[in-house]
Amino acid sequence: MKDLIRKHNPTFYETHIPFSRLSPFWTINGYTPVHIIEANGHSGGIWLLKHSASNITSTVLDFSNFSITFSINRNNATTTCTCIYASPNPALRPHLWTYLFNINQNIDAPWMIIGDFNETLLPGDQRGGIFHHNRASLFSNFMNNCNLLDLTTTGGCFTWHRNNNGIHTLSKKLDRGLANVDWRISFLEAFVEVLCRLHSDHNPLLLRFGGLPLARGLRPFRFEAAWIDHSDYAEVVRSSWNSTNHNTTASLNSVRQNSITFNQEIFGNIFQRKRRVESRLKGVQNYLERVDSYCHTLLEKELQQEYNHILFQEEMLWYQKSREQWVKFGDRNNSFFHAQTIIRRKRNIIHRLQLPNGITTSDSTILQKEAQKYFKNFFCGN
Repeated sequence: MKDLIRKHNPTFYETHIPFSRLSPFWTINGYTPVHIIEANGHSGGIWLLKHSASNITSTVLDFSNFSITFSINRNNATTTCTCIYASPNPALRPHLWTYLFNINQNIDAPWMIIGDFNETLLPGDQRGGIFHHNRASLFSNFMNNCNLLDLTTTGGCFTWHRNNNGIHTLSKKLDRGLANVDWRISFLEAFVEVLCRLHSDHNPLLLRFGGLPLARGLRPFRFEAAWIDHSDYAEVVRSSWNSTNHNTTASLNSVRQNSITFNQEIFGNIFQRKRRVESRLKGVQNYLERVDSYCHTLLEKELQQEYNHILFQEEMLWYQKSREQWVKFGDRNNSFFHAQTIIRRKRNIIHRLQLPNGITTSDSTILQKEAQKYFKNFFCGN
C-alpha cells in the first residue's frame, strides 16, 4: 500500500467558474477530468482531475453537491478518498457530516478526506473572530464517529485569511486532511503541506507520500535562456568575448566558463531561489497570523512579485527544455513544459535491464553500475 500513490495522483480544485472555460488549459497540461461538480453561480464547485501519465485507476463511488468519493487502485491495492468543499452556510454542514458518516459505513478499506471543511476544530485553529463551540463539537463528533485522525500538517497554522486594507483581520484553519486508522498505517510518512497562497484567500494543500530521488550523474554544459533575463549577464558575455583577442574558440570557451561561474555565484538555481522565496513568504505570512504589521504586509507583496519573476524564469527554463516551439509563451504552463521535457528524456533513459543472471531490475544504482561496465568494456575493447 505504501507505494500506491507516489506522483500524478488525482488532484481536485474548488472552483467558482464552469469547467468548460478552463478545460483546454488542463488538457494541455496533461490532466483529464474524473468527475466535475459545477459551481452554483459563484458558490462551490469541485473538479476532480487525474494526470494522463498516472498509472493508477480512479473510480467515482459517490458524490453530492459538496463532495466526491472515489477509489484509487494500483497493483491490486485500493484506497478510498473523499474530496470536499463544505457549504459556507453553517446550517447545511451537519447534513454533510451525516452524509459522510453514511459513506463511512460502506467503506471497508483505508479512507481519507481532504479539502475545505469550512469549520474549525479547536480554538487554536483561528486567530480573531468568535470560536463556535457548538459547531466545533458537531465536527468533532463526526470525526470520532468515523474514527478519523487529523493528518500531520506543516507549513502554517491557518489556511484561510480575511484581509482588510492589507491587514489580516481573521485567520482560520478551514482546510485539512483526515484519515481513518487503516489509511494512516498504510501511509505512515504521509503528511499535508500548507503551501503559499498567492492569488486566493485560501492556502493550497499538498498531500505528500514521500519517495526517494533518482540518482543523477554529471550533466554537460547547456546555455540557459533564463540567464538573459538577468541584468548582469550581457556584461558577462561581452567581457568574456572581448578577453581573447577575437579567437572564436577561446571566446566560446571563455563565455562557457564564465557563464558557469555566473550561474553558480550570481544567478543561482531557479528552484532553490523559488523555495527560498516561498520559505520567506511562509515566514512573513505566519508572522502576520500573529501580528498586524503594515511593513510586513508590504514585504509580503514584494516577495510575491519576486516569486512571480522567478516563475517567469522557470517558465523560460522549461520552455527551452520542452523544445515545443508551437506553445505560446506567457501562459506559465510549467507543468506542460516539464511533462514534455520528461517525455523527451524518457526516450534516452533505460528504465529496466535484464542482468546476465536473467533477473530484470529497475534499481537506479544497479543500472548505473551496469552502464559503467558497458562503457568500460566498449572503450577498452574488452
